[in-house]
Amino acid sequence: MRRASVWILAVTVLALVAAGCSRGPSDEAIATDIKARMFSDAQLKNANLQVTAKNGEVTLAGEVPSDSARYNAFKLAAETKGVVKVHDLLTVQAAQAAARPAPATSEPAPAPKPAPIKKVVKRAPAPALVAVPALPPPSPAPAPVAAAAPPPAPAPAPVVSPPPPAEPKPVKVEIPVGTTLAVRMIDSIDSEVNRTGETFRASLDAPIMIEGEEVVPAGTDVSVRLAEAKTAGHMAGRSELRLEVSWFEFQGKRYTVDSSTYEQVGSSRGKNTAAKVGTGAAIGAIIGAIAGGGKGAAIGATVGAGAGAGAQVFTKGQQIRVPSETRIDFRLDQPIVVTYMPGQNNNRRRNYR
Repeated sequence: MRRASVWILAVTVLALVAAGCSRGPSDEAIATDIKARMFSDAQLKNANLQVTAKNGEVTLAGEVPSDSARYNAFKLAAETKGVVKVHDLLTVQAAQAAARPAPATSEPAPAPKPAPIKKVVKRAPAPALVAVPALPPPSPAPAPVAAAAPPPAPAPAPVVSPPPPAEPKPVKVEIPVGTTLAVRMIDSIDSEVNRTGETFRASLDAPIMIEGEEVVPAGTDVSVRLAEAKTAGHMAGRSELRLEVSWFEFQGKRYTVDSSTYEQVGSSRGKNTAAKVGTGAAIGAIIGAIAGGGKGAAIGATVGAGAGAGAQVFTKGQQIRVPSETRIDFRLDQPIVVTYMPGQNNNRRRNYR
């Protein structure tokens, strides 16, 4: 009888020990093990998670940063020893941010994402493979925003040329009767050589002024005409010479002149003097002729009579000669109307006959 009681006691102890070994970890140990494994995961380390276990069923709650972190949490919990079921109540932070009401804008609000699906996995007491839940497809990448085109460069301001200067207008002036024409001879004249009607080159020795304004400049081309020429005879008679202005040319236009005449009469044959305007001029002309001919005569006459005063004429025997550079003053007998462009005076001498 005693031996039977001992046997029964031993069998009871063995049954209790076997039951304790097959019971598995407690709920508290399961929760602690899951938290430790999640703390070692880089995506779940800083997540705000709550893990509870009851009768081997684990509940996961809180927020995870992404769908990938949510999947890792579910997997770690399901693979923990002693877990028979996992209740997934986790939410993704990005989904919650999208669910918050956005400020009113002109763009339509995005459609709300579906609420997280509670996933329940049943496990047998023995370890078993856990089905991995399908993850939602990743959101498409946002379309690149096209860079704003730079504003067009401003068009250059148009270049405004200054207006052309106004063209000068011709001026018409009347040179009155009695105006003096101071003429400087270029050619020489000799009563013994030259004949009536011949013309000789000359130029204005002083400008023609009207009311203080220069109208015709000095140096303007002038033509002097031999109106009459007589030479002394071999036995008797005397030389005569008469000059007048024929025309002058100014700014391309020739103006006919009706002027007074310059007359010079030589002495009768046998006499050594000639009619003259000034004694000093005659003496100077004679000195100049001896010194250098026609041009020298003009210089000598200028010395004898003063610059520009009197006719620089002298006699050679009974003949009359007007050397080059001689100045003779004429007067207008008829008015002349001159049309000219101001600022375009031209006093160049030209060779003509």
